[in-house]
Amino acid sequence: MTKSLAHPFVMCLIVLFGVPDVASAWHDRGHRATAHIAWDAMGAPLRGRVIAVLRQHPRFETDFLSHVPGELDPADNAALGRWLLGQASIWPDLIQALDRDIQQQYNRSRWHYINRVVWLTDEDEKRLANGLDHNMATAFEPPLRRDMNLIQALKGNLAIWHDAGASDADKAVALCWILHLTGDLHQPLHTVALFSAEFFPSGDRGGNSIDVRQGDRTRNLHAVWDSLPTDMPDLAPSASTLLSIENDVVDDHAIDEWLRQHAALAARFVYTAGLKSQVLEGQADGRPGTVVLSHEYRVAAESLARRQVNLAGYRISELLR
Repeated sequence: MTKSLAHPFVMCLIVLFGVPDVASAWHDRGHRATAHIAWDAMGAPLRGRVIAVLRQHPRFETDFLSHVPGELDPADNAALGRWLLGQASIWPDLIQALDRDIQQQYNRSRWHYINRVVWLTDEDEKRLANGLDHNMATAFEPPLRRDMNLIQALKGNLAIWHDAGASDADKAVALCWILHLTGDLHQPLHTVALFSAEFFPSGDRGGNSIDVRQGDRTRNLHAVWDSLPTDMPDLAPSASTLLSIENDVVDDHAIDEWLRQHAALAARFVYTAGLKSQVLEGQADGRPGTVVLSHEYRVAAESLARRQVNLAGYRISELLR
């Protein structure tokens, strides 16, 4: 089945970003933004279904209702529902800070990424290509398992959401993962890793192993990209993003195609030739060089992040139908 995004959804997006969205990524703000965009694109019937299911979440009272902001009017069902969907989008991250028994039951650290390969140099590809041993498969075969990657887990949770025989409690947990993993899939560094025989024979963990100097502090490359939506004053889409949304198609092959596209975006906009050169040139004691990102790199990264957040939100609304 093919679903295309209609013009009214684009108008909803324009209205949505007429007011600044206050939250705190792809950390917190970005995931909440994708959920809010999805909420505004759903329409009343799907909103009602989503919230009715979410209320059956096994930890709804503890992880949702107890965190509702005091300034939010509980009688305002639309505002409450929108907030709850945002909370659901960050729930897979929130559970990482809960006690060990809860983490054992719900936390799935491997679901947040898949490591498609980007090579530091052509020589690294020659040396490592035949010896890589990590899960790059995209097919989902039931049941859901801890060792699945982002793509397999997203497909598996969608299967639960659309399964008429699944309980609402299971659907509610799956909903949280669908919201979160779709957001993760649209953050390029959740789709790839940089491989180097000398520095990253097992990959750079999606940029976590590359240090970036920003003024008087140092952060890893993954954290820089995760924080892009948080650091931007607004996430309003560009005209080209609105056009992409209007013409977007979500069908049975979409998730694999998004992965292909986002891995290509990572190779182009994250692991640029300039960044790779700094990793190589600044090396010392067998460690990769610290990177300084140019203004041009940052501008391009912010533009891409804004596009990806908006696309993810609308795609969530289609996936849940």
